[in-house]
Amino acid sequence: MAWDWAVVGTAVGGFSTLIYTGFTYALLRENRALRKAGSLPQVVAHFEPHPDGNGALQLAFSNVGTGPALGVCYSFERDAGDFENYQILFKHAEERPALTMIGQGEKFSFTFAIGFNLFRPKDVNVSRQLKPFYVKVSWRAAGEKKLHTEKYLLDVSAYVGLPGIVEKPSIVKIADALTEIKKHMGVLAKTAEAQIRFVEATSIEEHIRKVVPARQTSSNEEQR
Repeated sequence: MAWDWAVVGTAVGGFSTLIYTGFTYALLRENRALRKAGSLPQVVAHFEPHPDGNGALQLAFSNVGTGPALGVCYSFERDAGDFENYQILFKHAEERPALTMIGQGEKFSFTFAIGFNLFRPKDVNVSRQLKPFYVKVSWRAAGEKKLHTEKYLLDVSAYVGLPGIVEKPSIVKIADALTEIKKHMGVLAKTAEAQIRFVEATSIEEHIRKVVPARQTSSNEEQR
């Protein structure tokens, strides 16, 4: 039986092309997976003390993943009325547009409250300290439409007993002491019955006395 080498060559060429196409497709998928792995942002919500040491507690959103996080949104899941029971500086009830971007290794933070105020409720019947709450964060990776969402539990109990957060920091204590001194000085100024007056003596009366020498008797008078 004679082989038709033309047919065999065509078959081998077609098979080689098929294998080459398969390898090319596998490489494309691998490259796509590598690019995707190189752009996996992860935004984490957490508390952190203010760097100035003034006792403020900041709410931070840190991108600990790879690549920028786009369209970052956040919201709160909390017990009704609990936030209102404390002096929270952040206006949590307002709706805000999404953050354009948090770059890789970067963070976005703002002052949430003064630390010790989160342990001083307006009504102890509601709660004695700010209750744990969830922060829901969503974002997109560059070049993707898929929305990534995570929820983080934040609990101020982790800061109990830490100086400068639960207790007033030194700079705040000094400011309060100066305010109290100012109040006391104002009360003294209003209730004082007599004012201290300073009298300056500008003249001294001097008496000048002339000393007249005693009269000496002459020798003739003595002989008489």
